[in-house]
Amino acid sequence: MARQRRPTIKDVATAAGVAVSTVSNVLNDHPHVTDATRRKVLDAVEKLGYQASRAAKSLPGGRTHLIAYCLPGDEEPNPALDVFLHRIVATAAASSLEMLLFVQQGHDSVEPYRDLLRRGGADGFVLSGIEYDDERVAFLQDRDIPFVCFGRVGDPGVTAVDVDGAAGIAAAVEHVAGVGRTRFAFIGWPDGSATGDDRLRGYLDGVERSRAASVAVKQVRNDYDRGRKLVADLMEDSRPDAIVCVSDVLALGVMDGLRALDLRPGADVAVTGFDDVPASSLTSPGLTTLRQPMDRIGSLLVERLVSQLGRTAPSPSGPVLIEPDLIIRQSTRNPMLADT
Repeated sequence: MARQRRPTIKDVATAAGVAVSTVSNVLNDHPHVTDATRRKVLDAVEKLGYQASRAAKSLPGGRTHLIAYCLPGDEEPNPALDVFLHRIVATAAASSLEMLLFVQQGHDSVEPYRDLLRRGGADGFVLSGIEYDDERVAFLQDRDIPFVCFGRVGDPGVTAVDVDGAAGIAAAVEHVAGVGRTRFAFIGWPDGSATGDDRLRGYLDGVERSRAASVAVKQVRNDYDRGRKLVADLMEDSRPDAIVCVSDVLALGVMDGLRALDLRPGADVAVTGFDDVPASSLTSPGLTTLRQPMDRIGSLLVERLVSQLGRTAPSPSGPVLIEPDLIIRQSTRNPMLADT
């Protein structure tokens, strides 16, 4: 017996008497569709048993019971996001929602979201890696799709939670200056990273407040080997006694680079990082760093998104800024006490 052919989106369009693009708009919950057209399409979906999209499977409510998060594709892995990811999954599950993960591929930041919506979509999105004038924000706003951001955006009406990287780095600089270091270098990310630029501002503010000297600012990709290789030129040109890094990945590379020059991290040159990845406490000496409260951030973001979806009482919108915790270890010990 021949298998019955599954209905296609074209079959739905024919049955409803509309264009295929109109069916797609209805299934993707596009706001610019009349109620009468939406009803015709949904009736055709039910009659034909069309199940290509998750939105259709959840009729008549039109909900997928999914929230989605896009994993970075070509970027260097960020261990700090592991705790964040676990927390958003767990918080979603507490509200009977599942987390759908998809991957950024290529340079078009919007296309993965557009493709996911074509294939059935999700009820809402958690965004991270927010950049200046992030195209994903405008894309989701135009379609009236609920979303929250881990990172600051220009629109004060967008629900966003971010770590105050500037305040964190400034606190690290002042701590290191307080143990007697006077010549600072900063290793950051290339211009154009909103998070990296924020942390650089914190470094410059901290140097100014502590009245220390900033002898160098270097900007490289977030890569262990780049941090390690940069140290030789930095020590030859500037001879800092403290190196403040935009991330733990770079800081751990810097510590290795110092050892290669027979310099002792912590004793000869203070080093700080940002993120408190597991290796930060396992290296010798332990790395002084800034811990992002990823549990709190992940929970807060999903709670705000669940509120947007109408599952809980309305919660405040707009930005929330959380200061990181300075974790002091032996990589910033007082040089006068280094050998005691």
